[in-house]
Amino acid sequence: MSTRTRKALVGLGIGLALADSSVVTLALPDILRQFDVEIPTVAWVLTSYNLWLALAAVPAAYVARRRPVPAFAVGTLVFAAASLACALAPSFGVLVGARCVQAVGGALLVCAALDLLTEIEGSDTRAVRTWAAAGILGAALGPAIGGILTETLGWESIFLAQAPLALLTLLAAVRLRVRPMVEPAGRPNVPANLALLLLSGALTAALFLLVLLLVDGWRMDPAVAGIVVTVMPVAAIATAAIADRLGNTATRAATGVVLVTGGLTALGVLPGSAWWWTVVPQLLVGAGLGLALSALTERALHGRSPQAVHGGWTIAARHAGVVLGLLLLTPVFTTALDRNEERALRAGAAAVLDSRIPPLEKLGVAQDVLAIVRASDREVPDVRGAFADRPDTPEYRGLEDELVSQLDRAVTAAFSRPFLLAALLALAALVPIIVSRRAVTV
Repeated sequence: MSTRTRKALVGLGIGLALADSSVVTLALPDILRQFDVEIPTVAWVLTSYNLWLALAAVPAAYVARRRPVPAFAVGTLVFAAASLACALAPSFGVLVGARCVQAVGGALLVCAALDLLTEIEGSDTRAVRTWAAAGILGAALGPAIGGILTETLGWESIFLAQAPLALLTLLAAVRLRVRPMVEPAGRPNVPANLALLLLSGALTAALFLLVLLLVDGWRMDPAVAGIVVTVMPVAAIATAAIADRLGNTATRAATGVVLVTGGLTALGVLPGSAWWWTVVPQLLVGAGLGLALSALTERALHGRSPQAVHGGWTIAARHAGVVLGLLLLTPVFTTALDRNEERALRAGAAAVLDSRIPPLEKLGVAQDVLAIVRASDREVPDVRGAFADRPDTPEYRGLEDELVSQLDRAVTAAFSRPFLLAALLALAALVPIIVSRRAVTV
């Protein structure tokens, strides 16, 4: 097997494991409806995977450094088997449990993959760059691929597709000899890993909240939303391809953090409720992602051995950050959504009273809208249903558009505070980057 093929297969395994931190994001509304759970509860489909990946990464790295090839094989088999269990889960609890097991397999796979890449590439530096690039690509493309699969084949297809793809990566380990690393592991690069943690927490808003805004808030089809959010990975891939020309790791990391902060701030002050307003913010976040994550990963691993162990620390930091982001942002979002929906209903009631439809019809429209809101339970209500059997006149169409507009503004406003909070989280990642740079300079 050629070196290029082996590298591509190992990269596929890394991408699959790290894509799972976000791949089900666009499937969450469907999972919520199928298992009849609340928004904070359904978020555990994401949180459980990232939490267990963070907890298992460092222990998995210590195992992987002694037996890299067997660790990669076992991790891949566990990941594939757990993926099938997720697809066939009969209850929400089983789904979350299978996600935890999937994360443990993913941690073993990803940490062992770094040593495999070092053997395949023949260079620590090239191996780290390939390893980081595969992870960034997987995490960034995850929501888009998951959304398209959810819309076309159902959310279960995400996990059904992962199993054979994961097993395919086992071919990379056939007849590959990797020398075990037994020397003591040095201390991790704390500033670089802390910056990774904070930045990853902020990126949760871009990957998780943006998708909820598009699908649940603005009622886009998951497949269409999946296409919209491809702006971010495209920008990340394009920027990562030229990142080496843009300065040293500290400069790239700081620049990336500033771009992510700017993109998240822009998402927090969207001037309208249409997908095209998200394009420029996504470009900023994607470019920052391509610069900062690769630079911080290289910085965390530079000069440290064995790399598998320090790679484990970076994975732990990144996914602990995702958990932090989910735990911080989800309650802020749900509280803001409830508050802004109530404001929208009051404004909607005023719009009905001020409308030009017949006075006796106003009460009926108001009652139908209220019934739809109550029946929607955990979803953003689609008030257009209240006008399905009513006359197609300018007065009714105007009222319908006004109510939809009020609701869209309320939903968009509900996402504002979490996006701005995430921007502050990203900005905080500058502190360890600056401290680390000064320490090196001194």
